[in-house]
Amino acid sequence: MDEIMSDLKGMEEYIDQTGRGVWVQASTLGSLEALLEFLRSSKIPVMGINIGPVYKRDIMRCAAMLEKAPEYAVVLSFDVEVDKDAKKLADELNVKVFEAQIIYHLFDAFTAYMAEIMEARRKDAAPNAVWPCRLKILAVFAKRDPIVVGVDIIEGTLRAGTPICVVRTDKETGKKDIIPLGKM
Repeated sequence: MDEIMSDLKGMEEYIDQTGRGVWVQASTLGSLEALLEFLRSSKIPVMGINIGPVYKRDIMRCAAMLEKAPEYAVVLSFDVEVDKDAKKLADELNVKVFEAQIIYHLFDAFTAYMAEIMEARRKDAAPNAVWPCRLKILAVFAKRDPIVVGVDIIEGTLRAGTPICVVRTDKETGKKDIIPLGKM
């Protein structure tokens, strides 16, 4: 047992020192080392490791990641059983548990999960994204709030919500002043 524990301690080099990453569980030391090496080459950080079935205590350790980086609140279980109570707790705490008998299947499931998260973040950020464009004022129809002007789009795409401003250059200093006018 002491020999196995010393081997397990030797695998701490794979654990990310920032405290962020996924929880990895495997059936044997050899399969754990292979999975950790694969994760390292794929640049996936690892927060903790263990050997044997996934129990509630493993889910609790992984749930700590919900506060730091919720996308990494994941247990990658390679060739091990996941206890029924652990699955139930994982569902309650919103910890994802991926199980596979083949490393590549585990990796594919995790990368698909990360792709879903990135797509959801893109959709959430889209309304706040600014798409720069240049406009040429053709006519001013109303000078008071709301300002109504006719424009030609010189370059870019004008979208609803785009902030509108005027850039004036001081002739003496060459300094540019940005005067915000509102939103499209």
